[in-house]
Amino acid sequence: MAAEPVMVALAGISIGGALGVLLALWAGRRARRPGSRAPTSCPETSPPGSSRPDSSRCEPQIGERLEMALEATGAAVWDADLLAGACWWSDTFPRMLGFREPPTMPPDFWERRLHPDDRDRVLAHIASHLAGETSSYAYAYRLRHEDGGWVWIAATGRAFRDETGRAVRYAGIMTDITEARRQEARLRASEERLLKIMEAAPIAVNVTTRDGRWLFCNAQSAILMGRGRAELMRTPVTDLYADPADRRALIARFDREGAFRNAEIRFRRPDGGIVWVLSSWNTVELDGEAALLTWLYDITDRKHAESAMVEAREAAERALADLREAQESLIQAETMASLGQLVAGVAHEINTPIGIGLTAASHIGEQAQVLRERFVANALRRSEFLEFLDGLNESSRLLMANIDRAASLVQSFKQVAVDQSSGDRRLFELGGYVHELLFSLRPRLKRSGLKVVVECGEELTMDSFPGALGQVMTNLVINALVHAYGDGDRAGEAQPGTIRIAARADGADRVRIDFIDDGAGIAPETLPKVFDPFFTTKRGQGGSGLGLHIVFNTVTGPLGGTIAVQSRLGQGTRFILHLPREAPALQPVPAQEAALT
Repeated sequence: MAAEPVMVALAGISIGGALGVLLALWAGRRARRPGSRAPTSCPETSPPGSSRPDSSRCEPQIGERLEMALEATGAAVWDADLLAGACWWSDTFPRMLGFREPPTMPPDFWERRLHPDDRDRVLAHIASHLAGETSSYAYAYRLRHEDGGWVWIAATGRAFRDETGRAVRYAGIMTDITEARRQEARLRASEERLLKIMEAAPIAVNVTTRDGRWLFCNAQSAILMGRGRAELMRTPVTDLYADPADRRALIARFDREGAFRNAEIRFRRPDGGIVWVLSSWNTVELDGEAALLTWLYDITDRKHAESAMVEAREAAERALADLREAQESLIQAETMASLGQLVAGVAHEINTPIGIGLTAASHIGEQAQVLRERFVANALRRSEFLEFLDGLNESSRLLMANIDRAASLVQSFKQVAVDQSSGDRRLFELGGYVHELLFSLRPRLKRSGLKVVVECGEELTMDSFPGALGQVMTNLVINALVHAYGDGDRAGEAQPGTIRIAARADGADRVRIDFIDDGAGIAPETLPKVFDPFFTTKRGQGGSGLGLHIVFNTVTGPLGGTIAVQSRLGQGTRFILHLPREAPALQPVPAQEAALT
């Protein structure tokens, strides 16, 4: 047994590390003095006449170190004497099995706690090693814990033999690997779940090398590419791209930016069909090899839909352009018709003062001619001269009054016409401008018998487009005449109707204009459509369906405001305009675009 400490030391070294060396020395000490108890210290100096410390006196300190190492690592060691049929265990072994105090440990203590499923395998492994078939052993098994559960043990050790090769002793280290095995089980379960998820994923998941070699693909990849999985795994990745340059560009982007998402790429199927995908890239390590992880999401249907939408949009834009052109022509025609009505009305209205003035001037001329003849004939009497002067004075008064009236009509018509035709922006007083506008509409209003009441402060000014506002007010008046009052059908009634235009400041920088009539009102099903282009309830009776549409576009366009309508059948209609006192410098996109889409 003299060589046994050296053999145990070699076994410890093969086990690995300082713990193995300590185990070997401990087993050697126990082989020489199995019944001895070690002292707790070792002298640091050698006995007299010796060149080094007495190793037998230092051996107990090695035992202390082993115990410290076992306590620190949670490992356990054993030392089995095969000839004596005895086995020694470190105190950490029963604690590993859940014992607070070391229990009675008969020779079969360890074997009786083996898991039934591990028993035959482990015992066969030990028997093979003791028979000399292996130089060392390392295996894992389960031992029953004191609480009834199972502890996974990793055991490493070797047998020690005599000069004949017979195994006389064996020792080893045991480590609790229960948590590690649990983590391995959880990891395997996680990997299995991940694999199932990847297989069931509705998007293609692939792992490839940079040079285009396949490492993994899920079922959706094979479906996406139109190939069986085995065929797909044999196909170089580059050959799948509709344009092989796309993959080179993606690799360059990946090298430049790192992981990226949603690059639109085309793949070609064996039948020649094109598949559009969103490709996302990242890196992954698979079986120790760095690889590219890619997700492919099929967007072929979306691409086809986008293409169809583009074609439909282009066709719609062409139709919309044609419709806008036709609409602009109709709006221009409607505007000119409105201006033409204004001209006709003013011409009719101005005819009366011009006729009276012409009559007065003609009368003055005739009386002057009579006076001259009598003066030449020396037959002019004083009374006749005074009568002529009185007539001249009255005719002059009539002539001046009617010329002033005609001049006022001309001036009003000129200002309204210029505003509506030029579209210039200027500062104007709102109440005065509304009165001028209504003055130019007097012929049309006179025939209808309607009364128009204007309620507006004298100092309510606007820096805006009077022509646009005039167009709005004119269209509202004409709309009321045609739709609310039947274009004069109520002229013979005792109370033909009243239109009220009320304007007031709405804060510091806005005005509110209410245009109210007490006419027929608008049906509920018609009310939401009054601003739509070409919508009219007077089709075939002179209605174009553009009057209120022009009003809406003008209010929300150059005037920069809003308009709303309220109405009940038989109770009249109210149009509410909110306008900025200072019109916006830049005109927004015309509102009819939104109305037509």
